[in-house]
Amino acid sequence: MTDKPIKLHWSSSKPNFGDCLSPLLVERLSGRTVKLASPRSCDLVALGSLLHRFKHNWWNKRVHVWGTGFIEAGDQVAHRHYYHALRGELSQNRINGLEDCVLGDPGLLSFMLLDKMPSKQWKLGLITHYEDANSPLVKELIERHPHIKRIDIMAPVQQVLNDIARCEVILSSAMHGLIAADSLGVPNAWIELSNRVRGAGYKFADYYSAFGLEGVSPLTLSDELVSSGLDTIASEYQRPNIDLVKQKIADAFPFKKTEI
Repeated sequence: MTDKPIKLHWSSSKPNFGDCLSPLLVERLSGRTVKLASPRSCDLVALGSLLHRFKHNWWNKRVHVWGTGFIEAGDQVAHRHYYHALRGELSQNRINGLEDCVLGDPGLLSFMLLDKMPSKQWKLGLITHYEDANSPLVKELIERHPHIKRIDIMAPVQQVLNDIARCEVILSSAMHGLIAADSLGVPNAWIELSNRVRGAGYKFADYYSAFGLEGVSPLTLSDELVSSGLDTIASEYQRPNIDLVKQKIADAFPFKKTEI
């Protein structure tokens, strides 16, 4: 076994929850330290919508791909890298000749970063993508409804995970807010607050395809939804075969594995 750091590429321009999960989960599963590296020099890419950053020409370095995906629709690309897992079917179908790849986002393993589940404290946790952080509707609803916990997607990972786990239901316009809720078994639903989140829902459809869920549409955030719609969200919530999806993602990790 080597102690050499894993050269991992992740998006480091902002302290965004989903991006910050990547080095933590890779360290947790590998037992090794992680070093930030560029797409040209890295050994591994994991969480995030980052596949568009990697070139697929024959002369480009081959990289281990574990659970990332494309951020938006686009052209087919050559089968260039080592594909251990991809976020979903939309990403898989873009890669020529790639079949039977493990599908699912590694953020589903974020439960591994909590030592224990905290007790419930809030009826609803509301998470916004950083592009939606200044939504006046969100501010208005939080002021009006004391049962809502605003969860900051730019806060430290452990704080975000603990806050999500303390909620009975999560509404989020940030994809990894939803994925972490799925990981922790918290019923959740996707909301769309603006058209500023890149990809027009592509990455959400990609993620949900790993569960065989098609046609998932975002809910409209409203006073009625947070007042009387949460029980319906909880009762209708489902992620088929989520435990199997989690196990396959963990098993597909290309370096030393830790049992989950």
